[in-house]
Amino acid sequence: MKNFQEYTAAQNMARQAIDRLKQEIRPGMTEREIKKLAEIYLIENGSTSFWYHGIGALIHVGERSLVSQGGREYRVSDTAVKENDVITLDLAPTLNTCWGDFARTIFVEDGLPVQNYADLKQPDHQRGIEAELKLHHYLMETVTPDTTFEELFANANALIIALGFENLDYANNLGHSVEILQQDRVYIEKGNAHKLSEYVGFTFEPHISCPGTGFGVKRENIYYFGDDGKLCEL
Repeated sequence: MKNFQEYTAAQNMARQAIDRLKQEIRPGMTEREIKKLAEIYLIENGSTSFWYHGIGALIHVGERSLVSQGGREYRVSDTAVKENDVITLDLAPTLNTCWGDFARTIFVEDGLPVQNYADLKQPDHQRGIEAELKLHHYLMETVTPDTTFEELFANANALIIALGFENLDYANNLGHSVEILQQDRVYIEKGNAHKLSEYVGFTFEPHISCPGTGFGVKRENIYYFGDDGKLCEL
């Protein structure tokens, strides 16, 4: 992966920010407050800009975790975290021209963020993150340098349905290529016959929900192919 160290550093800025937020989020905090903290932490961690429409953090709390919208449409709200809640966080730091693109779902149970998924108590929370982990495991186990964006789109969406979930993405895609300019991205979508290996890396970011639960979950990593052709998580 070209510029591997820079991409790794940018991605770690986001990881560290979310790890910090997992310790600090409490009931009563609002989306707006969480977004502000996330972007402060990204800058403290070394982010030189925010590549996604100038937005460093897309935060959705509670039922708003079902909302999928692009950067141009995103408007942070004053929705407050409840004693039992779900928060999706999608962070977009930049180190020079190299992106970080990292999303996680934080579950709040009994007034505290759950630090380890194994400690989740609510079955709907457990089922949501288990589906995300299965999707990312499927990606790692099946994708090869010859896999195309549209093949991954079809197969991953079929798995989402088989797991009893729905794809919430406003464009129905599942990720995109990693570029220097955001407008150059190509997507994991129907009709994109390019191979995943043609690009420096790509994101995989299923935004899904189990119908009737009232919340969405999201998990995003950057992936790339190593010199041996194996898929790696950045």
